[in-house]
Amino acid sequence: MISEILRYTLQIALISFMLGSLVDVGLKLDVKDAWTALHDRKFVLLSILSAFVFGPLLAIAIARVFELPGGYALGLLLLGLAPCAPFLPLLADIAKGDPAYSAAFILIAALGTIIVMPIALPFVAPELHAEMVSIARPLLLLVLAPFGIGIAVRRVSKKWADRSDPVIRKLVSFNVLILLSVAFAQNWDRILDTIGTLAIAAQCIFYSGLALFSYAVSYRLPHDRRCIVTLGSCTRNVGAALAPLSAVPDADPQSTTMCILAAFITLMIGFATARILDRLRPKPGLQINAG
Repeated sequence: MISEILRYTLQIALISFMLGSLVDVGLKLDVKDAWTALHDRKFVLLSILSAFVFGPLLAIAIARVFELPGGYALGLLLLGLAPCAPFLPLLADIAKGDPAYSAAFILIAALGTIIVMPIALPFVAPELHAEMVSIARPLLLLVLAPFGIGIAVRRVSKKWADRSDPVIRKLVSFNVLILLSVAFAQNWDRILDTIGTLAIAAQCIFYSGLALFSYAVSYRLPHDRRCIVTLGSCTRNVGAALAPLSAVPDADPQSTTMCILAAFITLMIGFATARILDRLRPKPGLQINAG
């Protein structure tokens, strides 16, 4: 009885978190600023390269090198296809990133995930037994729809969107606490089982590797754009990674556990990376007055 209550509570908390966080992002997103940033071809190219080329390839490589069991490997691959945590704007503030480019990366990640994941998964993960349509449906409902609703509200009334944002943000924060608490309470035994499989180490190396790669390849970008590529690439949208599993009745529990672990790990590494990027930010030179 208790396990059933925890399971339903976890599902409700997860869906509420996804809907709320993406609506919140949409409420804060200025489409005009994002559209301007999307004209920066170098930024867009590096974002796609880091998020949708290197990310999945690194996930596959780590899963094979660590010889992760099938369920954990699939979970890591799903995470590899779902870049950019919804809390990217918060991390961008810490690292002194450009808000317009943060909005642009969120757009790239959201649309890219909806396009790439349904196409890639049947080929790289045939064991999931899911067709493109069944994979795309939950992504459209749980990623694109709330994101679009937030943008639409801001387009209709920027003032109302600004007033709604703090309320939505508090609800999302409350949801995060419930989500992490219930996820640990329901899956603590499975989480402990991952210790002997190197699943946690694999995720830490995965996110760290993404951060190093994206930071290195974007060296020609100004810091306020470079840190957006880095933070957007090294964090994961856990809800988007879990969405395809919700469409499969016989999904491996290990895949779900891998994604739940990501909720903890991507949060910690994301904030740590943002702090490091802030320290790496070029400091204005001291001006010396002659005479």
